Amino acid sequence: MQTNLIVGAIGHIDHGKTSLIESLNGFWGDSTTQEKEQGITLDLSFSHLTKDNQTIAFIDVPGHEKLVKNMIAGAFGMDCAMLVVAANEGIMPQTLEHLRIAFLLGIREFLVVLSKCDLATEEMKIQRTKDIESLLHGFKGIHYQITQASIHDKQSIDKLQSLLFALPKRQHKDLGFFRYYIDRVFAIKGSGCVVSGTLMDGDLNLTDKVWCARLERNLTIKALQTHGQSTQIAYNGSRVAINLSGISHNELTRGDLLTKKGYLRGFDTIEVELSTFHKIAHNSELQLYIGSMRCACRILLLGAQMKFATLKTKIPIFSIFNERFILRDDKETLGGGRVLSPIVDPMKKSQKLEFLESLSQSDFKGAFEILLCAHKRGLGLISTIQRFGIPQSAALKIASEIPHCFVCPKELIAYPKSARETLTEMITKILAKNKNALLSAALLAQKQSWIAQDFAKDVLEELFQKGALDKTESFYVAKDNPLDFSNLTNITDYLHKTIHQTLLAQGYEPIAPYNLYDALDIDRKTGDEVFKRLCKEKKIVRLSHKLFICAENLTKLLELMRKIIAKDGYLDINNFKSHLNLSRKYLITYLDYLDCFEDITNQDGKRTFKVAHHKEA
Repeated sequence: MQTNLIVGAIGHIDHGKTSLIESLNGFWGDSTTQEKEQGITLDLSFSHLTKDNQTIAFIDVPGHEKLVKNMIAGAFGMDCAMLVVAANEGIMPQTLEHLRIAFLLGIREFLVVLSKCDLATEEMKIQRTKDIESLLHGFKGIHYQITQASIHDKQSIDKLQSLLFALPKRQHKDLGFFRYYIDRVFAIKGSGCVVSGTLMDGDLNLTDKVWCARLERNLTIKALQTHGQSTQIAYNGSRVAINLSGISHNELTRGDLLTKKGYLRGFDTIEVELSTFHKIAHNSELQLYIGSMRCACRILLLGAQMKFATLKTKIPIFSIFNERFILRDDKETLGGGRVLSPIVDPMKKSQKLEFLESLSQSDFKGAFEILLCAHKRGLGLISTIQRFGIPQSAALKIASEIPHCFVCPKELIAYPKSARETLTEMITKILAKNKNALLSAALLAQKQSWIAQDFAKDVLEELFQKGALDKTESFYVAKDNPLDFSNLTNITDYLHKTIHQTLLAQGYEPIAPYNLYDALDIDRKTGDEVFKRLCKEKKIVRLSHKLFICAENLTKLLELMRKIIAKDGYLDINNFKSHLNLSRKYLITYLDYLDCFEDITNQDGKRTFKVAHHKEA
């Protein structure tokens, strides 16, 4: 099986990163005329090296201090870092800054190359090695090895190549969908728009639709390439070039996120855990780098320890839990950290700090318990991949282990104890207002959007088991309900009689079915079944989507309408209203129904008898 490793060549300007890569694979870089003239890398350059079933993709980042933003864009896609330090110069400012950025982005595997060894004495090389070891000692948890190299010494280059192929692959967590930050956009004649980047999560298939989060638009893939070769599928953690159709390269930009539609939402506020090298002032304006994207943000520190903060951005951020980021001002890298809460919830400050501490420790059960306190009417679990980096099945399992938490797997909602209390109070109010109410899970769900039917069913059954409610067929009723079913076969017969009598009593102004259901406190499915039965029995007649009238009332109404025509010579909206003071919605519906009869003609809104039919009558 082919294995891929992405190695970033980082370090100070002119320390030989690009020359080392050329000595390894013969590729100088994606050089512009300006780069060739100056002998430096201005932007990201990509190439690869293959041996047997292993491929190393190189990201050569610029070493100039003014081009750190380009370096960061490349560093997000690295598995390991090849930190290049010139033996004749040693550790320089960008050596340290690049090292810090790579560390903040979670890179823990470093191959340090003491380059240009042909330009340094043995004493210098020994001292440089000690300096590097001393520097790296201050970065907790990293693994490194140091090797000496010169592009004029083939043996050192061969050794470097062997060490590179021995580097371990960084583990990429598969979220079940792909995420891909664009780090370059260009056009190729005959092919059109091409973007390049690192596949951060998931695999990408040639047949997939890709969703550009910023543009809110689906794009089609024409071709995929990894390491210069066309492929049907690009795997998690690979460098990938995507040829897109239906879009110009001018519409896309570095930092755009491509993903699968429906998995991520964008927010202009995220909450983070900080790791800083310099003091950051509360409420200061900074530059946020996440993926290959850069945007302005305002930082609001939470607590005195400068561990947690809220970042407010000027554009939506489609981040995920545990995603790494960098913070800079106009001069230097101040720090960075990881996203803890990509979806910010309203909480008290003390509650928020406790919540972020739980997330920092990956204590998802503790975080769930705090969220349930904040979401008193239920916590939706549909976004758990974005929130916590875990699948919905894992979130459901965690929620089910929390005491007094009711979990609805179908609707992906977890309900705290407070939601049960709120629903119980709502049921009490319904019965206080209408003792005849026929309660069901469907009825409660249609009354309030936050109520799932499974949850409503559980609460109703609990109240019945406690003796607070009675049960008739599938309905729950008040203990002291006055309903008399002695002369009726079942609930449906009761509703059939009640709805028919109600419509009969309402005469020419019957209310819409859903309003009638609300008044009677019955669910819509049950009510619709009764209306269908009444229509089939021809006891009521449907004149429009929302207007059903009793057949007896309709017969009387038609007689009245004909009498008006006979008396006035016509019937229109005005003289109809003078006889029946009804709203226009009723009058117009009844006039339209009158048009169905063969002896009626309609001329410019005036209904009259057809002459031939009238004489026959």
